[in-house]
Amino acid sequence: MNSRYLFLFLIVLAGACSPMDDNYKNFVNDGPVVYIAKLDETAVTAIGERNRVRFMWPGQNDPRGVRAEIYWSNKQGHHTELFDPSTATDFYVEDLAEASYIFEIYIFDDEDHASVPISVTATVYGATWESYLTSRNIIVTEQEGANRKIVYRKNMDRTLLYTDFEWKQDNSDFSARVDSSDMTGYLNDFKASSFRYRTSYLSEEGGTDIFRSAWQYYVMNETEAVLDAGFDKPTSSFDLPVPNDGFWTGYEFQWIDVDTGEEKLQSTNSNTITLTGYNALVVNIVRTYRFDDVAVSTIPHAYSTARYVDLDRTNWYVAPETEKGTGTPIATVNFGANVSAKDKSPYLSHLLPFATSTFDDINSNGDGVNCPGAHIDNDSRTYLAMVKGIGTDATSGGSHSNGGVAITTPNEKPWFIIRLDPDTPRQFNYFRMRYRENGTNAAALKPQGLTLFGSDDDDCMTDESKWTQINATTIVPPGSTTNSDLPAELGVFAPGGSIDSGNVLLPDCAYKYIKVRFDLWAQANNTMQVADFKLGNYY
Repeated sequence: MNSRYLFLFLIVLAGACSPMDDNYKNFVNDGPVVYIAKLDETAVTAIGERNRVRFMWPGQNDPRGVRAEIYWSNKQGHHTELFDPSTATDFYVEDLAEASYIFEIYIFDDEDHASVPISVTATVYGATWESYLTSRNIIVTEQEGANRKIVYRKNMDRTLLYTDFEWKQDNSDFSARVDSSDMTGYLNDFKASSFRYRTSYLSEEGGTDIFRSAWQYYVMNETEAVLDAGFDKPTSSFDLPVPNDGFWTGYEFQWIDVDTGEEKLQSTNSNTITLTGYNALVVNIVRTYRFDDVAVSTIPHAYSTARYVDLDRTNWYVAPETEKGTGTPIATVNFGANVSAKDKSPYLSHLLPFATSTFDDINSNGDGVNCPGAHIDNDSRTYLAMVKGIGTDATSGGSHSNGGVAITTPNEKPWFIIRLDPDTPRQFNYFRMRYRENGTNAAALKPQGLTLFGSDDDDCMTDESKWTQINATTIVPPGSTTNSDLPAELGVFAPGGSIDSGNVLLPDCAYKYIKVRFDLWAQANNTMQVADFKLGNYY
């Protein structure tokens, strides 16, 4: 090439390249871009704890990363952590509000070269979450010798650690712990009547902060701790045991005034009390406890302040049947006379069914003895059978008969009379009936409604005007069963499995004679059978 053209070419080439060289030079002067290895997201563990998060990751392959910058809440939160890349890293980000977070983590070297960030999620726990924790559910707690036994189901919660128990006795504090793996635990040498307990948890597996459920409280009710109460009727005073329990604070008494229906309440912080204005037969008693600022009471225990005492029946005289055509009372030894040998007695509303048994038969067959005196002989195998009248209210159709005895006159209701005392009126305010022990003991054999009358006049057996009605409304004795034929307002009572009505309360009475009239009965069967009848006083 001609040397002149070569020179011109070089000049043109040099002029064309000058701007590009300047740009490259500026770029190269900033140095090359340096990248630090990011964390492996799958190797980073973030455990939420109490208002903080624990971060852990293994040693790094890139030895240059020495600082972690962590951001959250749109970079409103920030934490710097220096670490040694050759070893595992374990640290906490503290003072976090209770919430769920997304954390961004950058790794930096000594010259502030940064890695690509990674994202890690974690939940921070606190007082709100802790407030929802519940104690491990106790299946059974019972006294076993000197120790209190605690029984659980198998624990399936891997964050549950243990349950702590605390109680007070002998003026000292006691505690016990049942591990999560145990299904049975014991409170040793337990003498108290209450304890409190709570369960400890981790928020997540691998955590270290402990969270606890709120205290729960157990108090023994009277099915376990029998209430040995002493009651003085004249003063309405109670003397009760003092539990060996530092949480116990006293007793509370609740009752309803029998005259006014007013609910009343009185309490004591000791074991003695005199109830003010007490006028009731039953008082509910509860033991009260205080655990820190929490008051706890037992289930109310119904304590009867009434004392039931049956009247002596040694001299009771039961109105007899009479011999046919003579009006003479049939002797006890001949009580089983055939109905054809009887007249309708002036002392009973009708003839009694014929019975073939004699008193001697009681020892052999134990049943079937039927006579007026058989219902005051303390034997529920003997009985007085009263033939039912027309219908169930003595107005509807359907007469009854038994052994040739029938009631066919409308409004005729069966009754019997007992002389309690020939000289002095006897006081009573309750009665009790027992039904036939053997046989079917069916509900239909029991009177469904009763009216009681009293008299002090010896002519009352033959003169209806001599009687005073005792109960204002029809009494349905417990153990009876009302059916569709009976008035709905009487309610429904348990069917005929029980042979004892229990004590049925009456107004305070004092009479020489008492008449018991059967007002209501079931349609089924022909008779109503009473095996025993008693009166008495509660005080």
